Amino acid sequence: MDKTKIYWAAGALGAILIIVFLVWFFFLRGGSSSGGNTNQPLTLNIWGTFETSEGMRPFVEEFNKKNPNVQIEYSQHNVDTYENELINALAVGEGPDIFVIHNDWLPKYQNKLLPAPENLISLRDYKNAFVDTVYSDFVLENKIWAAPISMDSLALYYNKDILGSASIAIPARTWKELKSQSESITNRGAGSFFNRSGVALGTNGNINRAVDILYLLMLQDRVQPYSSDFSQPTFDQAITQKDGSNFFPASDALNFYTSFSNPTADNYTWNSRSNYSIDAFANGELGYMYGYYYAKDLIAQKAPNLNYDIAPVPQPDNIQTLVNFANYWGFAVSKQTKNPNTAWNFIKTMTSKDVLKKYYEVHKLPSPRKDIINEQIGDPEIGVFASANLTAKSFYKKDQAKADNIFLNMIDDVILRGRSIENAIATAAQKISGLGQ
Repeated sequence: MDKTKIYWAAGALGAILIIVFLVWFFFLRGGSSSGGNTNQPLTLNIWGTFETSEGMRPFVEEFNKKNPNVQIEYSQHNVDTYENELINALAVGEGPDIFVIHNDWLPKYQNKLLPAPENLISLRDYKNAFVDTVYSDFVLENKIWAAPISMDSLALYYNKDILGSASIAIPARTWKELKSQSESITNRGAGSFFNRSGVALGTNGNINRAVDILYLLMLQDRVQPYSSDFSQPTFDQAITQKDGSNFFPASDALNFYTSFSNPTADNYTWNSRSNYSIDAFANGELGYMYGYYYAKDLIAQKAPNLNYDIAPVPQPDNIQTLVNFANYWGFAVSKQTKNPNTAWNFIKTMTSKDVLKKYYEVHKLPSPRKDIINEQIGDPEIGVFASANLTAKSFYKKDQAKADNIFLNMIDDVILRGRSIENAIATAAQKISGLGQ
């Protein structure tokens, strides 16, 4: 045979073998380098905090109906140690494929995540499905970085017997009403003790999620946490009102919060010697308490027969737009995963309307999905929280743990160290600026 023909045949055979290999590599192996779906067995490791393995089972079963080849291994972690364990695992390349991030963690974790593929979850569908704060928290640079299965928002717990004894028929709806009713409820004891307090506000260490309550008050008072390009904090800045005067919303909010622990204020009702807020409420020592939905379980454990109810959080006087505060976790995909498409497909499945509705039949939780909230609003147990999710907002932070600590210190600066409201806020803004980009 002609040498030219031999070389040509060998080359053609080599080309065919290369094509066959590529077909085998990308299709029979499922394109693992790009994370595409595959019929070959694969495992997704998921890390979470509050969700149990039993709670995850419905999501896994639903996903495996169409993806029987995918094994899901879920690990529940203690929320107090979770972030350190996650950071350490990611640092050595042994992190999970999917892990939860708190709703204010994205600025810190974005470089460790892979966004959702645009052909799998569109921005439009995501925005139409979830309440506004989810879009605000988990969409950055026009990319989707996480998705939640539930959402908690602050509400106002109130002791019906205490309010009734103070001739209060309707729980406070405004800041002004909260101040006035707190004065009516408060019963001073000897020295700096209270026999009965109106509301748990004003301090740091003995109020459950004090920092979230302060964030809520600031957002309600029209504080803008950061500039539009996220380059610098702006919560310390003034806003110009219709009459041309300057108004400092952060100062107003911090003054309102700390006034309840100011011995010279008429609404003085709480101090650092008061019992922890949830304990005080459960013990019948407290008229009002700001709290999340999860506080119901804590109260049930401590005082199962307590006569209480839950109302929406009070809003600033003469402000028509409702503002609430959200607290929740979202499932995100690690940049280290070898199967990003499969991982995001799992998140899409678990956060879909039909799957979440089945989940809520077993686990009664307020939803982040607008099409489910509409059905939850009338529920006597979760309706207040579900409704609040529709107007919930978040306080932008570049580093959640450090920012929370700075704002808590701002409370202590006023209450414990005697600094002025303005000085405490200016100091906090300076420290927030120091956190960097």
